[in-house]
Amino acid sequence: MSEVSLQLLRPVHGGYCLAHRDGQTYMVRFGLPGEQVKAVPVAKKGKVIFAEVNEVLEASEQRQTPVWALGGPGGSGGADLCHVKVPFQRIWKAEVLADCLRRLGGEEVYAQALAVSGGELSCLGVSSGCVGAGTQDAYSASGAAGGAGADNPSGEDDLSGEDGLRYRLRADFEVSAAGRLAMTKFRGEELIEIDSFPLADSVISESSLFSDPASWSQVFTPGGRIRAWASANGLRVWNGHALFDESAQPVAEKNVRLSVPGFGDYLVAPSGFWQAHRQAARILGQQVMAAATSDYELDSGTLSVPGVGQGHAGSDAAGGSAEASEHSEADASSDRPLTPGNRRWKEVLELYSGAGLFSRPLASILDRGGRLTTLEGSKPAVKMARKNLSGVPGRLQIRAGRVDARALADYGGKRKASPLVVMDPPRSGAGQKVMAALTRLEPEKVIYVACDPAALARDLKVAVSHGYQIASLQAYDLFPHTHHLESVCLMVKTKG
Repeated sequence: MSEVSLQLLRPVHGGYCLAHRDGQTYMVRFGLPGEQVKAVPVAKKGKVIFAEVNEVLEASEQRQTPVWALGGPGGSGGADLCHVKVPFQRIWKAEVLADCLRRLGGEEVYAQALAVSGGELSCLGVSSGCVGAGTQDAYSASGAAGGAGADNPSGEDDLSGEDGLRYRLRADFEVSAAGRLAMTKFRGEELIEIDSFPLADSVISESSLFSDPASWSQVFTPGGRIRAWASANGLRVWNGHALFDESAQPVAEKNVRLSVPGFGDYLVAPSGFWQAHRQAARILGQQVMAAATSDYELDSGTLSVPGVGQGHAGSDAAGGSAEASEHSEADASSDRPLTPGNRRWKEVLELYSGAGLFSRPLASILDRGGRLTTLEGSKPAVKMARKNLSGVPGRLQIRAGRVDARALADYGGKRKASPLVVMDPPRSGAGQKVMAALTRLEPEKVIYVACDPAALARDLKVAVSHGYQIASLQAYDLFPHTHHLESVCLMVKTKG
């Protein structure tokens, strides 16, 4: 397929801009809404042609020089919005969220989301903050995190704009035949050697992994994979067999230690899952706990969006970026923060609970005799969760198993009260069967942490159709320079 001239329209999920020509639909990477470009088709799926920008004929004012060349066209695909100015990346993501909620969730889901968001959805930026700040006091039942300054030891504004670099706590790499770090080419199998990765925390990006790769020759295996961590103990590199420090020397540690201000230290398996952004665990933990402990009055809508809006999308903005760009500055006057309360629970059910990030603070809001039940499909993650919850008081049932309708029905037969449910499903979402089974438990609150707006929209559609209402929804830009975003949604059972 030959190069084609296109007028780019609105952003859509996946890091693409939509375009049409000669009856064909195009999904174009590395463009911006409103731009006139020449694009090279790279794949076709059904009636949709996927393409990458080869030349910009009329550039958007929101375009910047890519912050990482290898993330751009023909590169690794790890930074598909690296050509977009950071404030507009958040507008882009808010528009994508709005589009997914409307198209996949339906008009009722979309209307509810707008209603609790002041008429416009937003995607908040998160400052990189500090790594290795040390153990902080545990999250208290009242919502305060260990005293003055514990939430923000650096003293920075954590919801501010920034360059979107040096934020990743972990980074995965291939090892080339020459023994150098590499990434796989987007839509291909070819390895591209890299000499920098500016999205990684400086503990990783400024290490000898890049400045002196020869010193890692005994650690790297050509054709293998490594994972680098910016841990509480400094650089840790996992080669599939052992952990190594910044000097490429093996360490006795079997797991990676990470510090979450306000929540304490956690252990994670070297190959296990943990939020990528260095502030993500803290931000998401705070929002989950605020939603869990807040009081609400469903009819009056007093439970609303947390934080400062940086990039918005309302009923009109999803169709065009000119209007959305007017909102690139935060409007503090429209803030309606979600305030932590003193609510305690007899029953808390946590699904897809991972290594226990939310489990530990959730255990602190159990009522006398209350029970926390967690369910996670990864046995290594469950092992870490048991370590992370060791010594935490309360009735804790940390279970390994598949999250499905049968498991939820089994839990429902044993519960003593209407539960609080917290769920953080994988990118594919929970799915129709799990969501339907979940609503049969009639939880009073459901807190849904989503890493994919399309999956979130589909799952919300099921919940709303079974009598639940969106009480709060906020998106976060926890993956700057990529199309990914994270959302926290609180749903409550409607009256009657």
